[in-house]
Amino acid sequence: MARISAQEKEQKKAMMDEHIYQLFIKEGWDSVTYDRLAKDLNLRKSSIQAYYEKSIMFATALQGRIFPMVIQKLDLSSKEAFVESWIRAFHDENCHIFRDIVKMLLQNIIKTGSSIHSKGAVLRIEQMLAQSIGEEEAKISIKRVFGETLYSQMSV
Repeated sequence: MARISAQEKEQKKAMMDEHIYQLFIKEGWDSVTYDRLAKDLNLRKSSIQAYYEKSIMFATALQGRIFPMVIQKLDLSSKEAFVESWIRAFHDENCHIFRDIVKMLLQNIIKTGSSIHSKGAVLRIEQMLAQSIGEEEAKISIKRVFGETLYSQMSV
């Protein structure tokens, strides 16, 4: 089998990244799987794994494109406003993007070998919030929204 050039590999990765992004936007994080990508792109799973060793690495295709969508849903003016806006955005039935991003972040953060980018996104939100309410209150607020998010996903 002929090897592809670095430029071809970069183009193929960009094409897969774009497909992952579009799939995420249209259908959500749960739709972004090796099987789905292989079918949609007419590739073998092993070919996709050459670019994304673990499925959680699909999140790299969203880097820089999703954070602005998340942050616009959040009210950083106070602790209460932040928590309320987070919960409202997470439970918004008309838009899955915020909810799917939070789920993806949680999955990525708790998996071994998780992406520093996912952790970094949470820290960025915390830092932005800290500018309005202070570092300690921002930490408390982030802990609260992630706790609320996890609890809301349990069958109570």
